[in-house]
Amino acid sequence: MDLNQYILALRARRKAFIIALLATICTALAVAMIVPKKYVSTATVILDARDEQTMSPGRMSPRERASYLQTQVELVLSPRVAAQVARDLKLAQRPGVREAWESETGGRGTIEEWLAVGLKEKLTVDTSVSNLMLINYASDDAQFASEVANGFAKAYLETTLQLRTEPTRAAAAWFEDQLTTLRAQVSQAQTRLNNFQKQKGILVEDARVDVESTRLIELSTSLMVARLRLGDRAARHKQATEILESGGSPESIPEVLANAYINGLKVDLGRVEARIEQESAVLGPNHPQYIRSQAEAQGIRSKLQAETKKLIAGLGNAVEQARKRERDIQAAIDAQNQRLLSLKDFRIEMTSMTRDIEASQRSYDAVLARYMQNKIDSSAKQTNALLLAPAITPLKPVHPKVGLIAGLSVVLGTLLAGGIVYVLEMLDRRVRSRHDLESRLAVPSLGRLSKWQPTGGRLLPAPMRAARALPQPW
Repeated sequence: MDLNQYILALRARRKAFIIALLATICTALAVAMIVPKKYVSTATVILDARDEQTMSPGRMSPRERASYLQTQVELVLSPRVAAQVARDLKLAQRPGVREAWESETGGRGTIEEWLAVGLKEKLTVDTSVSNLMLINYASDDAQFASEVANGFAKAYLETTLQLRTEPTRAAAAWFEDQLTTLRAQVSQAQTRLNNFQKQKGILVEDARVDVESTRLIELSTSLMVARLRLGDRAARHKQATEILESGGSPESIPEVLANAYINGLKVDLGRVEARIEQESAVLGPNHPQYIRSQAEAQGIRSKLQAETKKLIAGLGNAVEQARKRERDIQAAIDAQNQRLLSLKDFRIEMTSMTRDIEASQRSYDAVLARYMQNKIDSSAKQTNALLLAPAITPLKPVHPKVGLIAGLSVVLGTLLAGGIVYVLEMLDRRVRSRHDLESRLAVPSLGRLSKWQPTGGRLLPAPMRAARALPQPW
């Protein structure tokens, strides 16, 4: 069957075609009217990769951002968020809900879990290359669809905030306990150092060491001076002793020659001896005056001998004093060295104690910084997700779409009616054109008779202008 034959068949069976087409369109429209309407409400949430309320904001790489968005989608679809929506909207208190739950589950589980499963079945979450997340909920009730979509957005934001603040709040409490312990350790270490300093009499560590070192230097200098003085005095005493032992005159001793009192006695002795010589020549040796002068001279000589011995003895005493001074200074130096060694040991112990204090303080500072960071993060009032546009009550259902269904029904009805006409024509094939006749008889046609029309009650038909006696050839 070619196209011309098919068109002729359509013209001949137009009633069947129209009936099939109208039946298809009416059926589709009836189904569209019978099918429950479906409304979809959408709540828009914006996700920002930056978190302005954290103390350590960072940037996300594209891979991390994709993973972050997928995590947020799964969080919206999680049973925790769905159960929170059921509690917030008080769905369990609505008429018939508890009876439906008991009928379906037999009372097993909780009604919030059952409601959460039902809510998740009609929930979809869409994301794109942007930071927007679309929370869609479908229902046959437009108002209920908007309430559930807004409920999921609200529950998602609250759950995100809880997931952010609850771990940081627990961490802050743990760090606070650690701070108490570390604060006690720092205080104990500082107290131990203070008690050690008081016990050892150390007020300022570095100043004390400097003072003791300066004292040792001064004692060393004094010891050197004392040794030089001892050597000088020992040499003078030895010289005086050798002069006396060799029978020499004490007057050759430098100290005797430098002594003013002995020199004065020598002057007095010389004057008295001069007078004795004069009296001996004038008065004679038996004169009382001469005898007094002799006694006076003898007294002066006795004083000279006594002063000389005293001076030599003084040289010996000076040697002993210098030697004692040397021993005292040496003992002081030994004691100072011991004191410096003790201070060195004290300093080592103090250094160890100071390091313990510094280590405890560093640990305390690090824990304090973490505690403050978690304390601030736990007091956050919002996350990096914000409700951009709440869901509104949809005015038109998304399903069924009557216009689309009508258009498709016209197309499908046309195809179906055309198919029916084709099948009917193939089952009951008729001659509808000269071509059909020629193809079936396999002979050429000679002409075509005019179309017959009824007489309409007249015996003979009215003459027709186009009628001819013979068929016109073609």
